[in-house]
Amino acid sequence: MSWLEHHLNTFVKPVIGDVALAPIKKPYFTPEELTVIKNAWRSIKKRAQGKTILLPGRDVFIFEILARRENYPTVFIPSCSRMTVAALNCELYRDMFIFDTGFMGSIPKALYVSNFSLLSANTSIKSTQVFQHLTGSRGLALKIERTPKYWKTGRMLDGEIFQELSEKTEFFEAAILTLEVYKSSAPRFNHKKQPLGFGRMRYLYV
Repeated sequence: MSWLEHHLNTFVKPVIGDVALAPIKKPYFTPEELTVIKNAWRSIKKRAQGKTILLPGRDVFIFEILARRENYPTVFIPSCSRMTVAALNCELYRDMFIFDTGFMGSIPKALYVSNFSLLSANTSIKSTQVFQHLTGSRGLALKIERTPKYWKTGRMLDGEIFQELSEKTEFFEAAILTLEVYKSSAPRFNHKKQPLGFGRMRYLYV
């Protein structure tokens, strides 16, 4: 059984029932955006140099999907957020490579991990950005952060990390997005001069 089948059968269907799932006619991401996302994942793996990649927070779940397509070692913590990160045991993650969408690197800094990369980074930490000369990287990061999620934002409750599942409609949409990303056949290269509509891009292909 593939990861996707297991995910749908054991995590999704218990919440939404035996509702038919299929990619929507108008996908959330364009093929060009998915090419950038998949190339970003390739670049992240190169930077990690074989280390386990920590994916903190629900915003980076689409990269967990890509990792599961190829069984790359990751630790995905959907409950991690700026409200909960201080409650995590930093020692568990010191030898991992962290990837987040951005922007200030607050999660890696809170975990005292200097080995990290961001999809979009503030000027002061620009060297951590996956594609440092990608015009519009912030727009793509924000779009990823706005994707439908299986979970609500993690928070603290009575001294413990607490996280609820999203409402059923958003949960269903997150399942459709999972199908879209997992089954994506977006090409490795973009041939358009402005594939994201954000202007010229450099250092896109790895």
